[in-house]
Amino acid sequence: MQTTIGDDGLPFLPLEDYVKLSLPQLDALRQEMPIIRTTPARVSLLRDQDVRAMMSHPDLVQIPGPEFCDFVGIPAGRCRTFLETFMLMTNGEDHKHRRGAFARVFAHPVLRQKRDQVRVVADRVIADLPRGTKFDFLALCASRLPAEMIAEVLGLKTEDSAWFAQQVYSLSNSMMIPYVGHEDIEASANALYDFVAATLEDRRQTPQNDLISMLVTDESDRALENEELIYQIMGLILGGSDTTRSGFNMIVARLLSDRSLWDEVQADRSLIPSAIDEALRLEPPVAGVARYSVAPIEVAGATLAAGQLVGLSTMSAMRDETKVSNPEVFDLHRKDRQLPHVVFGAGAHRCLGEMLARLEMEEGLTALLDGAPDIEMIDAPKMVGTLGLRKSTPMIARIP
Repeated sequence: MQTTIGDDGLPFLPLEDYVKLSLPQLDALRQEMPIIRTTPARVSLLRDQDVRAMMSHPDLVQIPGPEFCDFVGIPAGRCRTFLETFMLMTNGEDHKHRRGAFARVFAHPVLRQKRDQVRVVADRVIADLPRGTKFDFLALCASRLPAEMIAEVLGLKTEDSAWFAQQVYSLSNSMMIPYVGHEDIEASANALYDFVAATLEDRRQTPQNDLISMLVTDESDRALENEELIYQIMGLILGGSDTTRSGFNMIVARLLSDRSLWDEVQADRSLIPSAIDEALRLEPPVAGVARYSVAPIEVAGATLAAGQLVGLSTMSAMRDETKVSNPEVFDLHRKDRQLPHVVFGAGAHRCLGEMLARLEMEEGLTALLDGAPDIEMIDAPKMVGTLGLRKSTPMIARIP
């Protein structure tokens, strides 16, 4: 890991090297410097103080969909239109309107009422796991849980969840750097679009007691045009399935890597939220968020021009030793947790589905502790990626 000093005086590490950094290398980089340039038009901020401050800076906006697509090289088509339309990559009134359409549906009191439904799904998935033989926990549990839970909450058919989960996992690669596999990603974007469009039309004809029916029958000022709504629901399925899949896999792996941790949570279920927070801090499913400067800004002793991509490395910030003692240690009783949890972002773009993700992980872990208390890990997974969405490798497990 060799850095140089660029013409602007900032440390420079080529993007192709930055994306290959291990966590110890990222830690070493952060300790040496608060900011690093990775391309002539992009920097990464590495320290907690700067990352949190920039999350809501008025001159830093969410990187707009068109700029992101240009940066990573996504051509015209369904995937690009999705990224340009989804609320995550919009700002101002467009973002406010699109997010506002889901305010009632994703209100915390509404989602809390779904806890029992979520637990039923979790119990079913855990009951289906093989006994007496090793299996891929990522495929048979961590992938099924969020897919079937998002289906239950939104009102999609559970039997379709395995299929749309595969489309989502492919489409999520559009948010990883480097961007590769365009043909497969585009095919998944088209398939998911057609699936959501058909579901919305079905609910218009025959409304049910589910969240999608609430959305398509909404006649308030919040309501979205059909095309907009399709892309927002595609994004919600992606966000509710892919990141929770990787996150839950690593939560369970962390607890099983030290049996005393698993046993402690088994004995005291009030530790479940702490276990989730610590796992998300140490192995987050999202490495950071991308912002775009609309005016010159001062940060980390540097002046960044307008039109710069500013990567906020939440993964690095959550390991910042100036804020978290012994940051590499998984501590169920950590007293210096940095709240609110920055893995869910901040400001206007803070994760809309945070409450749902927490419900899924809490009830999933509770169901696993109840239904498979003797589960053991045979091969540990790894989380891959230093930019955008991260991917978990399989975890091989066994239930006696």
